[in-house]
Amino acid sequence: MDLEKDYEKLYNHWLEEFQNSELTQLTLDLYGEYNKFVKQIKEYRDDASDIIREQLLKSYKDNIKFLFKDLLKLRKVKIINSALSLKEMDLEKMIEAEKLLFQNFVSALKGYKKVKTISISEEEENSKSSKLTNTELNGITDIPHTPQPGSQEDLIEPETSDKKFKYTLVRILEKTPALVGIDLINYGPFDKENIAHLPSKNAKILIYEKFAEEIDLT
Repeated sequence: MDLEKDYEKLYNHWLEEFQNSELTQLTLDLYGEYNKFVKQIKEYRDDASDIIREQLLKSYKDNIKFLFKDLLKLRKVKIINSALSLKEMDLEKMIEAEKLLFQNFVSALKGYKKVKTISISEEEENSKSSKLTNTELNGITDIPHTPQPGSQEDLIEPETSDKKFKYTLVRILEKTPALVGIDLINYGPFDKENIAHLPSKNAKILIYEKFAEEIDLT
C-alpha cells in the first residue's frame, strides 16, 4: 500500500466528481481498489509512542473514509436527479448497483406517469358514460327503489370485496428494466422473448411503448 499515492488518486477522483455536473467513470475494479484501500487504512496500526505520527495517521484515515463515502454520495445524488428528470445517462460509467438504482427510478417514474394518464382517461370515460341527460331521464319508467333513511332496508350493508387487479399475459419484445406494478409487486427485469403475467395497466404501458405485445389465449 502506497499511502500517499492511493490517497492522491482517491482525492483527485472525488474532486473531479465534486466539480463536474456529469458523472465520472467508476469501474468495478476501481471501486474495489478504493474499497480495499479504505479497509486497509482502517486496519493499519503504527507506533503508538509517536504521538504526532499517530495523529497524522488518524487524520489520513478520517479524510480517506470521508472522501470515499462522499464520492459515492455525490454519484448517488447525480443519478437520482437525472432519473427524476428522465435524463439519459451513460450506464458504462456506473457500477452495477448504480445502474439498478437509475433504472428502477426511471421505470417507477415512467410507470407512475403512464398509469396516472390511463387512470385519468378511464375515469373521464366512466364519468361521461354515467351522466344522463334530462331527455334520457324522462324516458326512464322503471327507476330503482332507493331505501329511505332510517328504514330497515337502509340498515342492510352492501356486500364488499377486496380490490382485485386484472392481469394480462404479454411477450417481451425488447430488453426491459425492472418495474413496480400497480399491485406494488416488483417485476423484471426482462429479456427479449420473455413471457410475463403483468397487471393490465402496466401491460398497457409496455404495449403502448412497443416493449411488449399481448398474448391472446382465446
